[in-house]
Amino acid sequence: MASVIALSFLALSGCAQQSTTVENGYDPAQYLNRPFHAFNKGLDTAIIRPVSKGYGAVVPATIKHVVNNEVRFLSLPKTLVNSALQGNVERTGDTAARIVVNATLGGLGALDPATEMNIPEHDEDFGQTLAVWGVNQGPYYELPLLGPSSSRDFAGTIGDFIINPLSYVGGGTGSTLLGVGRRVATIVDTRSTFSDAIDEALYKSPDSYATVRNLYLQRRNNAILNGNIDVDARPDIYEAGEF
Repeated sequence: MASVIALSFLALSGCAQQSTTVENGYDPAQYLNRPFHAFNKGLDTAIIRPVSKGYGAVVPATIKHVVNNEVRFLSLPKTLVNSALQGNVERTGDTAARIVVNATLGGLGALDPATEMNIPEHDEDFGQTLAVWGVNQGPYYELPLLGPSSSRDFAGTIGDFIINPLSYVGGGTGSTLLGVGRRVATIVDTRSTFSDAIDEALYKSPDSYATVRNLYLQRRNNAILNGNIDVDARPDIYEAGEF
């Protein structure tokens, strides 16, 4: 489950250069969220950050590049299904093309010829799908091990496991081993790739909890809108002042 922390940090890194003082989502459980945030931050300090720093310093650049390619490749089935569920024909087609090209010409994702062929890369999840279907964001939560989330995104995490074809590859033990390997690779690759932005949010901001919350909500809103920022279309996110 700790892999979700890394994915959440990836969400933060995508917005690390944006303002962190405006987007304060509905946060009624802050009295619980802050202690959980402290736990997650401690986990990063003690384990995730040192391991990722060592990975970045020791592992050859070529290997790191292959790992990053594989992490992105293994996320494509989830994106394909969610793009289809959202009725986004263009993104569904792009993702299907990336899967075929990188699975064949790229050696099951070790290489990324699809990018060289200018096939766009997208990232869709079931939390975004629920938003497209009209489900409200609900309260913001930061959960131990799971990191930043909301009631909608937590349901989306469960939904992604159910609809992702890779959840059933190998069946039983095989599926579990694949899932664990994919999660570990994602943790290390993500934390290493976005190390500076994550450190900025967690260790250099005056209130890391508020920074993480605001960046997470900004990124999620941007992802739902596919980068087309529309203030009036923000899904259940509003200015509410500091809690």
